[in-house]
Amino acid sequence: MKKDWSNLAKIVYRRTYARPTGDGTFENWEQTVDRVIEGNIAKYRGTSALETNEEERLRYFLLNRKAAPAGRGLWLSGTQTQADMGGLGLTNCAFFSFDEVFKLVDIQDYLMLGAGVGASVEHRFISKLPRVKKDVVITHTLTKDADYIVPDSREGWCQLTAKVLKSYFVTGKSFTYSTICVRGAGEPLKRFGGTASGPMPLIEFVDKLGQIVKSREGRHLRPIDGLDMICATGEMVVAGNIRRSALIILGDCWDKDFLKAKRWDLGTVPSQRGMANLSVVCDDVDDLHPLFWKTYEHGEAFGLVNRTNMQRYGRAGEKKRDTAVGINPCGEISLEDGEVCNLQEIFLPNLDSVDEFKEAGRLMHRWGKRVSAEPYHLDLTDKVVKRNRRIGTGITGCLQSELFTSNVLDKVYNVIAKENVNYSKILGIPESIRTTTVKPSGTTSLVGDCTPGIHPAYSRYYIRRVRFSSEDPLITVLKDAGHKLDYVQKIDGTLDLRTIVAEFYCQTPEGTPCADENFGLDEQLETLRTAQKHWSDNSVSVTIYYKDGDIPKIKEWLRDNLSDLKTISFLKHSEHGFQQAPYEAITEAEYTKYSAKVQPIDFETITGGEMESQECAGGMCPIK
Repeated sequence: MKKDWSNLAKIVYRRTYARPTGDGTFENWEQTVDRVIEGNIAKYRGTSALETNEEERLRYFLLNRKAAPAGRGLWLSGTQTQADMGGLGLTNCAFFSFDEVFKLVDIQDYLMLGAGVGASVEHRFISKLPRVKKDVVITHTLTKDADYIVPDSREGWCQLTAKVLKSYFVTGKSFTYSTICVRGAGEPLKRFGGTASGPMPLIEFVDKLGQIVKSREGRHLRPIDGLDMICATGEMVVAGNIRRSALIILGDCWDKDFLKAKRWDLGTVPSQRGMANLSVVCDDVDDLHPLFWKTYEHGEAFGLVNRTNMQRYGRAGEKKRDTAVGINPCGEISLEDGEVCNLQEIFLPNLDSVDEFKEAGRLMHRWGKRVSAEPYHLDLTDKVVKRNRRIGTGITGCLQSELFTSNVLDKVYNVIAKENVNYSKILGIPESIRTTTVKPSGTTSLVGDCTPGIHPAYSRYYIRRVRFSSEDPLITVLKDAGHKLDYVQKIDGTLDLRTIVAEFYCQTPEGTPCADENFGLDEQLETLRTAQKHWSDNSVSVTIYYKDGDIPKIKEWLRDNLSDLKTISFLKHSEHGFQQAPYEAITEAEYTKYSAKVQPIDFETITGGEMESQECAGGMCPIK
């Protein structure tokens, strides 16, 4: 059965994944599908690694929005960027333990290349960093005789960060640097799209990094300092119009400073901390410091990561060893230090039968296997990817599909497990240590006209807020169409004049469960258990909506069920204190009033610029 495209799906596809063709036009969906498939199978034509009808079947599933690679694959597969970057151009995210000071450069590098990053600043890692040197001064000039002239490239910005860290942690020597060669604001960024910000975000980053580090002169860094260093890196990447920086940072469940990092009831929160979601590592609820629960009452509720289960189990209760220590920014993939995500998506509501689900699972697993064969420019990443061959074939639109049952999920999982063995032998590579997941699937689900992952709809009627660069040509189109536009308000209350937030007014289709109606805390938690037990041998990315009165129930549920989970996060459904939240519930009367002011947008005007991806629901996200 062919599913019609909604207007929202058309807009999101055109703005996020349709590439320019070189003649002033953009790809259509069929051209995108052909490009993306070519990028995945071209090296395997004429070999036993590609079945006779595999290309034809992939085309069927992608064209009809039944399956697809994750967002990065849709954007970059089959492009020169894939040829230049290898696997990192096709993978959404990575993880690093912050146990070496120069890991910050790797984090910056991956963020600037568009990958989201998970990182840990637990004491076991941050305590390995050396003491901060005293009396280091790093000065910016606009001369040609500075100690370091920053090249106009990603590599140049990363090299500057490495020099700064070397001065503060190794040599103790001061130096000057010049940004005289960095391109000016508004000039195009050719590889990824968008426009340059000029050198100011880099200069501000070096200054802020210095302030954070110098506050610990002669002493070791604390986990909260490591958090701020990583977040400042993400803030620079966002301000530089390079990427929408996705970050999650893990800390200790007893670390009081870490647990107070985003408590706005205690005072102004530093702006950089708005770049990351925060979680603690814990496998026993009794180990949680009381301040953990304060985040559910004041500020941003912290998530939980059960590392013990990550390393011991695949699907819930099935022993399957893993050496992962962290997660990606959305929490659906367990990762070793330096490892990256390799994600695909199956759109359950768009499938016609269990047999189609089985075929989609098998084809997408093979797709991911081929992605794992791509090279990675960081040696740490390349080695761990080639050893683990970790794949995350995900499902989305779960609550809209009759296929989301324990019995069907088990059957398709077993098909993928069998293909893992068979296809690994054909390729002559190790079997994948993990194969399935559930990701938040924000943008790709919109393209597929599905609800995201295992999430219910937010509300029957709601405001959907999306961020754009303030220089984006679509801003004028949105304004003329009647959309409400505002500058982004940062977590410290200041305005980000580089970014605009636009409001879209939405109505959820009848029959779809809504978090504030018929699908509350109990239903959401039970859906999570089903997905972890019967489908995902990685983890399940989910943000559980709760209300103030639900906190005692959450504590009790976690006490009984944390032993079966790997990751979980919570978000107060409303009255959470977030300014310009991605979702806001409204009444039917408000929906009618607001939407009446908005005029239809001519699709031919949707050209140039980029829309914020929503791959990581509830957090800052990579553009693609």
